[in-house]
Amino acid sequence: MKDLVLNFLLRVVFGAIAIYAVNSLLSGVFGGSLHIGINSLNLLTVGTLGISGFGLVFAIAAFSVL
Repeated sequence: MKDLVLNFLLRVVFGAIAIYAVNSLLSGVFGGSLHIGINSLNLLTVGTLGISGFGLVFAIAAFSVL
């Protein structure tokens, strides 16, 4: 049980860092229109699903820009 909680917390921390990094990189490309907020719902998604959750959050944001 302790391993699951630790794994989830590590995913949340690294997911928040990755969201911040990608936001910084993409702010110049799309003129700031593709920005993902670091909030509890996004961190819960990334923490639960991992890399696929990270991709899902950005895919939903990119789809809403279209």
